Amino acid sequence: MRSKTLVALVVIVLSGCASSTVSASPWRITPRQPQIHVQVSSGCPATLAQAQDVKNAGVALDKKLIPLNPQSGQICRFGPSYANGQANVAAGTLYRARQLDLSTARRLASVIDSISTAAPQGVTSCPADIGSASIIAFSYADIPDVDVWYSDSGCRTLDNGLIGAFEPGNPSFYQSFESLIDELSPGRP
Repeated sequence: MRSKTLVALVVIVLSGCASSTVSASPWRITPRQPQIHVQVSSGCPATLAQAQDVKNAGVALDKKLIPLNPQSGQICRFGPSYANGQANVAAGTLYRARQLDLSTARRLASVIDSISTAAPQGVTSCPADIGSASIIAFSYADIPDVDVWYSDSGCRTLDNGLIGAFEPGNPSFYQSFESLIDELSPGRP
């Protein structure tokens, strides 16, 4: 009888462990306002015009950051503008734009698709936020363009306006994604 009780206890404990290792649902974010939508065919806007996040329409993006197999894409990198030696963080001025062909857009989309979107856990210490951000836009043959917002300073995050990914403690973010973005479109020195 004692061995049956022990076996039952082990089964209960192991089944509890198995359910806790199943991938967590995506980290649902609260979209920041105002939002912007960038279309690849229009190119990068000159400024973020106070935008704090992206807005996507017509695509179910509550489980994945982006759909796979884009036809093309672009990376728009924005940072503070400087006048009279002072930084205007709210300006969000375009400092680099990079068009992506089919192959490069699909490579980047695949890397973004591999990023864990589990909610951040624990306490995190982040570097200073200097007010820089990037919008990565993808065009598709049969759906509207899809944008992701990359907060590339401070606590680095990537989101599509509904779900997000957090850089600290997320190797798929800081190893694969960040190195590819910096290769394709280097950030400010």
